[in-house]
Parts: sequence; structure tokens; C-alpha cells
Amino acid sequence: MPVVVPPPDPAGLPAPAWLLQVLLVFTFILHLLAMNLLVGGTTIMAISLRKGRNSPFHAELARRLSKALPVTMSLTITLGVAPLLFVQVLYGQAFYTASILMAWPWLAVVALVLLAYYGLYLVQFRPDWLGKWVTPIAWVSALFILLVGLLYTHNATLNLAPNMWASLYAMSAAGLHLNWSEPTLIPRYLHFMVAAFAVTGLGISLLGVQAKKAQNAWGQEAVAYGSRWFLGATLLQLAVGLWFLFSLPGNLMQSFIGGNVVHTVVLWSGVVLAVVALLLVNRYLPAAVGLTVLAVALMAVTRYNLREMYLRPHLDVRTLEVNPQWGMFIIFVVLLVIGLAVVGWMVWQFAKASQPQASAE
Repeated sequence: MPVVVPPPDPAGLPAPAWLLQVLLVFTFILHLLAMNLLVGGTTIMAISLRKGRNSPFHAELARRLSKALPVTMSLTITLGVAPLLFVQVLYGQAFYTASILMAWPWLAVVALVLLAYYGLYLVQFRPDWLGKWVTPIAWVSALFILLVGLLYTHNATLNLAPNMWASLYAMSAAGLHLNWSEPTLIPRYLHFMVAAFAVTGLGISLLGVQAKKAQNAWGQEAVAYGSRWFLGATLLQLAVGLWFLFSLPGNLMQSFIGGNVVHTVVLWSGVVLAVVALLLVNRYLPAAVGLTVLAVALMAVTRYNLREMYLRPHLDVRTLEVNPQWGMFIIFVVLLVIGLAVVGWMVWQFAKASQPQASAE
């Protein structure tokens, strides 16, 4: 069946494609960092709630994570709005087609997010009321968040498969298609999820550093515990990353192993930074955090490069008509800067409010 791509929006792009692409990658990096803390944090909290029955350390870790995660989920959702809008503007022909093909699972994302959100709030504010159900509720929230990630991965891979759209729709227009046959689906999903536990491990270590400043003995154990999560998840992530790379179609894979100099340098620079962060995490934690953030940013750029290679034969954003709306665009940029400043201030205030008091625990 021939490749059928819907026509582009006749209104055109509100700004040059390159500018929208830069903003897409930048805002996606911010969303990705918050999402990593959410995904890893919910699962580790659920584990700690179970272990906390016999471990004061895990009981305290679960308490601290339960206070942070509702805010983290709010940040993840808020920071995800802008990149989703940029995807719709630049790649709407692919995004909306994929969303229609998997319409019902895609709509389920809203319900899953709401239920996970409610669960996190119950764990934070009503643990005594939940009683023995607090750990199961935490696990339900964690699993729903992991399921949302899987559905997003299905959507992302359907986005990149214009050759399948017409045949899938001809097969069924019920909106129930998922992309289980895609070889990159599972490694792509794991590539995002495993990374979340590495980033969350660093977050736990930073909580420990904060506690140590207040002479809180819990902090030393938290630093070590978070570092173990970072080490284990990063090593696993390196293996998953290779699986993802070698599951790509041959011509795309070659682009990242020398076929395209820029793509190769960006990808492997991120890998090198992750390896260096592994070596530094137990000696220079701030440096490991900084290198990890840079590695995440480079992987986001690599993800963008991969999308372009998949879609360009059928959907080249460089050819889309541009009808600049600079007034609206300037308003957006101003509001984006203000919004990021407010979010930064909120995170800062939350960190200050969470500052532990001096303790000899």
C-alpha cells in the first residue's frame, strides 16, 4: 500500500522551522529531567514503603519522596505542555495520525495520569487513613506512570512509521492500534525508563547531602543508597542503549556509528559523559550531576536527530510554509521565561522548606 501522509496545516508555521525545533528540544530536556525524577521516584518510594516496615532509613526516604512526588508530577505535566505543542506544530501530520490510530489507548493516558496523581496525594496526605493500603496505592501510581510511558512510546513509534498508517487504518478504524510489532519499541521504552532510575538515584544522593549539612545521620546512608541506584541503572542503561541502537534500521544505525559525523559525535559524547559521571559519583557528586544533565540533553538531541531521519523522506519540516506571527511568538517566549522563573522559584522554596533540622538520628 502506498505511503499516505496528510497534508500540512494550511496556516503554516508561526516561526521558522529551525527556531521551533530548537525550542522543542530545549523544552523537552526540561520535561525529561522532571519526568525522570517522577518515574524513578514513584517506584523507589513504593519499594521504600515496603522496606520501611523494618528499616528506619527506608521509612524516612519514603516520607521524603512522598512529599516531593506530587510537586514533581505537577512539574512534569507543566513542563511537558510546551514540547507537546511544538511537536503538534512541526510534526502534526505524524502526531495526529498516530494519535487517531491508537485513539482509545491514547485517551486513556488522561485517566491514568489523574489516577496516579490522586494516588501520590493520598500517600502524602492520608497515609494513616490508607493504613495497610499505602504501599499498594503507591505501587498502583508507579505502575500507571510506567504505563503512561509505554503508551507514549507506542505513539512515538507510530509517529515515525508513515509506511504503516494507511494499512493500519484500512485494517481497522476503531482507534485500538498499538505498535507491538515495532522492533525498537521495547528498547526505546526501556531506554527512557531505566535512565529515570539513574537520575532519581542522583536526586536521592542530593537529598542525602542536604541532610548531612544539618548533621542528620540519615544523609550519609541516603548518599550511598542513591549512588548505588545511579551506578546500577547507568550500567544497565548502557546495555539497553546498545540494544536500542542495534535495533534501528541499518541505514539509521549507521548514522550513529560514523555515517553522520554530527549524529555520531552527539550520541557518543553523551555516552562518554555518562561513563565519566559513573566514575565521579562517589567522589564529586555535583560534577556527576552536571555531567548527567548534559548527557540527558545530548540524548534528547539524538532523539530529535533520529526523528528527523525517520520522517524526512515523507515529511520534511524544512519545506513547510512559514507565516510568521512574531507578536504571538514574542508573547510566548516572554511567558516561557516567566514560567520557568516561577517554576525555579517554586523548586527553590520547596527545597528550603524541606531542609532538615539538625538531628543526631
